[in-house]
Amino acid sequence: MTAGTVPVVALPGTLCSPAVFDALAGALGPAFALRTVDWLGGTGPWTVEAVAERTGAGIAASGRAPVLLLGHSTGGAIALALALRRPELVAGLMAVGTGADMRGHGDVDAIITRVRTGWGPELRDAVLDRSFATPPAPAFAAVLRDYAAGVAPEAVAEVLASQRDLDLGPRLSELTMPVTVVHGRHDPTRPVRRARELSAAVGDGDLVVLDAGHTPVHETPRAVAEAVRDLAVRAGLRRPS
Repeated sequence: MTAGTVPVVALPGTLCSPAVFDALAGALGPAFALRTVDWLGGTGPWTVEAVAERTGAGIAASGRAPVLLLGHSTGGAIALALALRRPELVAGLMAVGTGADMRGHGDVDAIITRVRTGWGPELRDAVLDRSFATPPAPAFAAVLRDYAAGVAPEAVAEVLASQRDLDLGPRLSELTMPVTVVHGRHDPTRPVRRARELSAAVGDGDLVVLDAGHTPVHETPRAVAEAVRDLAVRAGLRRPS
């Protein structure tokens, strides 16, 4: 990171390569230093709370806190848990395609069962395919598939079971930092109304709905970058332009 840049820490969703943030990093430009956390590629435990604790320790050790914390999908649940656990580390929070619980997220138990009993390329491809309203370019799709193939299925099952059992809703009003909720209007995993509920439940919430699927950080990076810039201003890390 360069002195004077705004530090951004980004957590991808389950099975999603950290490279999903590359387009956003490019759209943000040199005024922002975006660092991704490959939380599925490390060692366990892989519960939401455990990953939040490790991520928080890494942010504290970096010497750049407080940061803008950006979480996509399951990474968003981890980001919410971290912001509640260690608010002093988070100047502003962006939750993308996520929620405080998994209500309305389909049959989570069936997905976990498939991970435990039917792990393979067909399942991984199905998860990745529903993450984009428009199929990604072949080269990037190969990056996503290669990353997912290297993930341990027990890590996926553990974090999904943890997320299924987690309900941060009653604590959302405790968040002290500005929050931006970003959601794709074509997201098949959660309806826009759930994003609206999340934004309304936090103390200082803003909702940005984009013409994207489950992964606006890759599908509409310029629009997400603009939301990040606005969040940095609200968080006091950047002056209004």
